[in-house]
Amino acid sequence: MTLTKLSPFFSPSVIAAMALCGQAHAQDAPPAAPPATPAPVSAVPAALPQVEIGASRGDERRASGTFRQTVGAAELVRYGDGSVLDVLRRQPGIVVNGVPGRKGGEVSMRGLGSGYVRILLNGEPAPPHFMLDNLAPDVVERIEILAVPTVEMGTQAIAGTINLILKRSNGKQQRQLRAGIYHDNDRTKPQLSSTWSGQDDTLSWLVTAATRQLSGDETYLTRTEGAGEEGAILREMKQFNEDRGWNWSLAPRISKKFGADESLALQSYLSGLRYDSAGFGRTDFLRGPETDYANENYTSAGSSLTIRNNLTWIKTLGASSKLEAKAGATYGRSEASSGIDFVDRGQRLRNRQDTANDQHNRSLTASAKLRTAYTDKHAFVSGVELQRDRDQYHRSDVIDARSRLDQAGTAFRVDSRRYALYAQDEWDVTARVAVYLGLRWERVELDSANNLGQRVDFARGMFSPVLQSVWRLPGTKSDQVRLGLARTWRVPASESLIAGRRMSVANTVTRPDTSGNPDVRPERALGLDLAYEHYLSQDGMVGVGLFTRRIDDVTLTRTVREGERWVARPFNSGRALARGITLETKFKLPQLLAGAPALDVRASLARTWSALDAVPGPDNRIGNQAPLSVNVGADYTFSSVPVSAGATLAYARNGTVRLSGYETSSESNKRGLEGYVLWKFTPKMHLRLSASNLLHEDDLKRASYAGEALWQTKTVTAPTYMVLRAIAELKF
Repeated sequence: MTLTKLSPFFSPSVIAAMALCGQAHAQDAPPAAPPATPAPVSAVPAALPQVEIGASRGDERRASGTFRQTVGAAELVRYGDGSVLDVLRRQPGIVVNGVPGRKGGEVSMRGLGSGYVRILLNGEPAPPHFMLDNLAPDVVERIEILAVPTVEMGTQAIAGTINLILKRSNGKQQRQLRAGIYHDNDRTKPQLSSTWSGQDDTLSWLVTAATRQLSGDETYLTRTEGAGEEGAILREMKQFNEDRGWNWSLAPRISKKFGADESLALQSYLSGLRYDSAGFGRTDFLRGPETDYANENYTSAGSSLTIRNNLTWIKTLGASSKLEAKAGATYGRSEASSGIDFVDRGQRLRNRQDTANDQHNRSLTASAKLRTAYTDKHAFVSGVELQRDRDQYHRSDVIDARSRLDQAGTAFRVDSRRYALYAQDEWDVTARVAVYLGLRWERVELDSANNLGQRVDFARGMFSPVLQSVWRLPGTKSDQVRLGLARTWRVPASESLIAGRRMSVANTVTRPDTSGNPDVRPERALGLDLAYEHYLSQDGMVGVGLFTRRIDDVTLTRTVREGERWVARPFNSGRALARGITLETKFKLPQLLAGAPALDVRASLARTWSALDAVPGPDNRIGNQAPLSVNVGADYTFSSVPVSAGATLAYARNGTVRLSGYETSSESNKRGLEGYVLWKFTPKMHLRLSASNLLHEDDLKRASYAGEALWQTKTVTAPTYMVLRAIAELKF
């Protein structure tokens, strides 16, 4: 059944009938969960709602009028993960490629990644080049996952929104230390985090910090085969890479109350990464002529630094309104350099390449939001946002003292501006029907220039209406239906618009140069989400969801021949349709089987489909969409000893994706198994042991090009490794 067949059920007359029906039965069967209500007027921003002590995450999700689920503090630290990225692997409807415990990995929701997912930090766009695998879970208070956007959070979220909320003082003094080690591929590395907070009558403060050593030895086997003007080719390249480094994050927060109706808070976030690596590559030419740059010895090093400060002032106006004003500044810098010696079979130097990249980013933001609560069941929110960014890039690429960027540019400046206005109405129409209506206007402007005098100007705006509603079914105490309609968009990254080219040393159809395209337009999408939820006792639930996204001006990267070189550029390529179904449940096993062990069971499944009009089938899916993903997990707390344990089994089916009439790519299916044991020696001293990637299957990626006079396939195989962790947790 496709979602288009459901459209007759969402006509205005049917929605009105739902509301009347809910009103008629409200007295007969009131819902067990309290209806969604606007946040009370307080010193807490509406975007980051307070959670009442004793309320469960299930109750919060059940009462919400929007498609929102929350990952709380207990889930964040359960497996002792080194990064938030590994936490997201276990969440329903989210797929993360890459290998657990290692850097890198792309997040996808609704089967869509590659920039379709909006990442926020404390409700604001994450800093440039922000990496989820550099953020420690111990620094985060909770994660909000929104399958359908709200206009307050922003509508550049075709697939969904992930909002990372940093820790804040909970009114109690906190002194906590987590120290541990993790081990993979015969290397043992430390990780450390701590929390320190305090409070008096008007002042509260909290500091969280985390650091982790990065170290890994990686091997790759790249097999290239094909045929063309030079005849048949077959070659294998063996590579070894040794990575070393550290990452760290620091999140201090201080807030001051000025009476009962005014407060001021400063939230800072600092993170850094430093690494260096060394390795080599050796090529065996099994068929066909030898090529240049086939054997290499290299070293590389890099670092990044991000500093963000946000000042928030909140003022209560009268009995029903609250004004929130924010100002923020962000500074980011990343540097990377490498030196490669290209050698012959006898290790004699043939060529030397040196590259360097240096990027600076400065950003200023300002926003204001007014929330007015007409009743405890009806609130109106309006706001304005401003952002100004400046990026400066400097790069060099020299082989044997000759620059390769004379015609492409070595320095770029990118200035961007973002303006937004929004308004939203949150209303519990009846005891059984809650409606969220929002409208957002946003405009993005960008201009850039390079040292060669080339300029690019870009400006686009978008009106985005959003409707979300909840209907608590008459005659039931625990069943409800959700509906979401949203107009969303995706603005191209600045790197996709700049015309400067990145040069490939060994330029082939499977290793092309890459370049931007200043004519790329934003992608625009119309989304429909429908979900049914049945809530069980003891925080259990069963849910099924349907979704569809119609995307216009889809951006695809195509590899084309330009002169003597192959170049990959982004292009707008018509329309695409993505759709799918999600299943989710969590329950205690004795609820189904009397006398069964008291296991907390959780499971989710996502089946997705997509098709691009501009690409011939089969397999003309969007990007790296995983057609099927499954997660099954269970947790158990022993009654005789202070020990709890759990495990999660995950599966993602990937397969082949057709990128154009000539290009395909594929990735191996992923199977993951992980587990943990938590031993509470005393209320203030715990030991957590965990293991991830227990199956440690090889990771395989393949890229192919098949034209009229040329075909070539590149296959990269890399082993993966099990990750073991031991963490001591102390409270003072």
